[in-house]
Amino acid sequence: MIDRQVSVKRNIVEQTLMNVRDYIRAHQSIVVKITIVSGIVLFVIIAGIVFFDYKINKETSDFEAVLEEYRNTYTLDEIQKQEKFERTVMKLQSIADSSYFGYVHNNGYYIIASLYFNEKDYSNAAKYYEKAYRHCSPLFAALALQQAGIACEYINNIDEALRYYLLCESKYNTSYNSDQILFNIGRMYSLKGEYFKAREYYTKVTVEFPQSVFAKRAMQYGMFLGAIESRQK
Repeated sequence: MIDRQVSVKRNIVEQTLMNVRDYIRAHQSIVVKITIVSGIVLFVIIAGIVFFDYKINKETSDFEAVLEEYRNTYTLDEIQKQEKFERTVMKLQSIADSSYFGYVHNNGYYIIASLYFNEKDYSNAAKYYEKAYRHCSPLFAALALQQAGIACEYINNIDEALRYYLLCESKYNTSYNSDQILFNIGRMYSLKGEYFKAREYYTKVTVEFPQSVFAKRAMQYGMFLGAIESRQK
């Protein structure tokens, strides 16, 4: 009798599957443990996503509900409105302080700052705008620092206004409001009597943003300060 051996040739996919099957059979306990651990990890990830989504939606809903309640205070007298405003801010801050991601975390302090600004409480407005810039997107962060500077100008705190404008320049020197920030820095130095520094920033506006609405004003202010310096010599 002729002894014949049949050799089956498998392609690479089939051979890989066979190797995997053989490995699973040889290491069955390890494979089971890996499967269990993978299932637990997947469950934790899915649970985390669901929880974070729920938390973001709840924080946003709570925040908006407080704002909506505040908007309905127009029928109250001034004393009641002030009390309501203070309670509103406390509630909003509590929600913002407890958030670590999402809409409220990114925008909560900016909204609180704007409420203070609208109430002409510029000191608190500046404080919350500074908080806001640490959480906002770069676009709103630059605007928050600008608003903080403007708030300080309203209470004649020129040094603080200058600090905010300089901070905005150093952090967001390519932002959409860079021309106005440079112009404001020039104005602050001018108010402080530092005319050389003021002219330096007015020149920056005209050179870096020649098409800006602030360029013409910067040129006029710079020429005026140059005339003052000439008289002082």
